[in-house]
Amino acid sequence: MQIINALDTEALHQKYQNTGFVIIHDLLCDAVAEAAYHSLKNSVPWEFHYRAFKSGDNVGILAPEQYASMSEKEALKLVPKIATLKDNDFTFAYCRYTIPTTLENTPENLYILTEIYRYFNSQEYLALMGKITGNDSGKEVSTWASRYDRHHHLSIHMDESPGQGRIAAHVLGLSKDWKKEWEGCFAFCNSKGKPVHRVPPRFNTLILFKVPRLHLVTPVKPYAGASRYSLFGWYKSTQQYFSGA
Repeated sequence: MQIINALDTEALHQKYQNTGFVIIHDLLCDAVAEAAYHSLKNSVPWEFHYRAFKSGDNVGILAPEQYASMSEKEALKLVPKIATLKDNDFTFAYCRYTIPTTLENTPENLYILTEIYRYFNSQEYLALMGKITGNDSGKEVSTWASRYDRHHHLSIHMDESPGQGRIAAHVLGLSKDWKKEWEGCFAFCNSKGKPVHRVPPRFNTLILFKVPRLHLVTPVKPYAGASRYSLFGWYKSTQQYFSGA
């Protein structure tokens, strides 16, 4: 199965060198992107992850059954206010799914997510990441699925994680028919924590950027008419999560 479309790695590398990031539209082949979107929308058993103010390393996690049974009002009580740079803290609220690395451990209706994850960790794709970033020491593209519902957000942070060897963040948007006024934008920030480059959710669009870099996901508006989907992770020099043969 062909997973991605052909890439102009030389042009992408030049852009990455000049700006520290690239935005790649139509990364996945059309049929793959559509199948991934439908799996994310209809079949994934989503956990809810949240981190409150001054909670240290404590992350709250609700099992899919528990989160799905909650009313929107009940779930909203768990969503913290988005932290700013001045707060010197990191808050978030979003839904997350850990993608299995082998088809044997994957429900049939989610096969496409595992197929994509496996391709992201193929020698072919790792080589593409090496050419684009100019750093060929990558051994893994860690990958999870995310869903942002109303009020969900990710506060400002750098993506640094000592010991993980993160070279570049890798975020593939898979939201369809997203309206700009719904927010939920990925945003690069300046040294004062102000968003200076916003990227609205776009279907089948990869954001790849050098780590560390200040960024956030703006809160999804309470009147948003859909959920924001993505596959996210990091191109890394250490192999920690992908163990598929």
